[in-house]
Amino acid sequence: MPAITFGGVGSGIDTEKIISGLISASQGPLQQVTTQQAQTQAAISSMSDIGNLLSKLKDSLTALDTTQEVGSFKASSNSSAVAVSASGSAKPGSFKIEVTHLASAYKAYSDALGVTQSNQALNQSGTLSLAVGDKTADIAIAAGDSLDTVIGKINASGLRVSATSFFDGKEFRMQLRGLDTGKVNDVVVTEGGTAFGFINNPRSSGEDAELTIDDFKVTSKSNQVTGAISGVTLALTAKTTDGPATVTIDNDPDAFTGKLNSLVSTYNAVVNRIHQEAGFGSIKATNPALAGDSSLRSITGRLNDMLTKQVGSGKFQTLRSIGLQLNNDGTLKLDSAKLSTALQQDPDAVTKIIAGDDSNVKGVADLMLSVTNDLVSAKGALTARKDGLAARSKSLNDRAATEQKRLDQLEEQLRKQFTEMDSTVAANNALINSLPK
Repeated sequence: MPAITFGGVGSGIDTEKIISGLISASQGPLQQVTTQQAQTQAAISSMSDIGNLLSKLKDSLTALDTTQEVGSFKASSNSSAVAVSASGSAKPGSFKIEVTHLASAYKAYSDALGVTQSNQALNQSGTLSLAVGDKTADIAIAAGDSLDTVIGKINASGLRVSATSFFDGKEFRMQLRGLDTGKVNDVVVTEGGTAFGFINNPRSSGEDAELTIDDFKVTSKSNQVTGAISGVTLALTAKTTDGPATVTIDNDPDAFTGKLNSLVSTYNAVVNRIHQEAGFGSIKATNPALAGDSSLRSITGRLNDMLTKQVGSGKFQTLRSIGLQLNNDGTLKLDSAKLSTALQQDPDAVTKIIAGDDSNVKGVADLMLSVTNDLVSAKGALTARKDGLAARSKSLNDRAATEQKRLDQLEEQLRKQFTEMDSTVAANNALINSLPK
């Protein structure tokens, strides 16, 4: 329990009030350090917020860093038997498609196995040989193996097959199926000594999908047909029974414009927050700890540099040429009319500016993504600045503790001095009072 001090009892002077005033007058350095500490902590929080905004910018860039993602095409089908989607490498066109056969995977059942529990011994021994394409597995079966054991051995064979059990209410059977469709993935079963009887109960074999595109025959091992129409995936769901399906691929500038608007929005959020924190032009920094911060300015500088890069050759080589340009304050704006014109005149050049060619040439999205990844990495500029602020915060904490200790010592010293003074005054007063009147 702290001691209760009554100052000035002997002298009649309110020494506690004097001490309090002197300590208050001496708190200037501590208040300054405390203010700096609060500003530094706010700066660390602001850096984290800017990091989050950069992560959102990364997401916008990731949606534009391949030619497939930049592609401004949409595909449609007038038949539920053929679903369709288009990527960036698609081209406008129209096709008549008839589906005569769907791709299927191997499936067969064993004969009834004579057991009512899946952990009962099957009393079969020998070798169950499975082949899928050019891959084979010889599975040794022992007399004491149960249905569960055999299923486990098949599923651990390393082949693209799967086994499971089926109970018909009286006894168990085993289901064996291939995991992939197409003739090349058909499963060939050979039983050496065992008598599971898969050959007796076939349900489907591995077969290719068969269709015609504008009367040209096409086969596919999968019902997801790619490569037949450039940049288009056909998802076959049924045979076409009411005449051919019509698949159409058209330009879809709205989808691309939407992605660019997202880029503009997330980019401007980063720039505006940095201007708010560090100050820009007539904008005063909200936090003195970040006023004119060189690390923050380097972020906008590096990103701005990437936005002005020239990519490819021809009429359109820069973002500005297709309607994306920098404002005087470093933010972005999109001229939709200019972008629409560029897409009509040379969509391939527009794609190249944004995403490069997915091999040797990097687009602006690739370049900006690289910079953004570097900025938020463990050794990036943003992390380094946060680490620096954290070190400053610790130093300020230490200084505040030292300053508080100084004030505590000063208060103790003052109280001791005033107590001595009070005692002296009291003694003098007693002496005076003892003198003859």
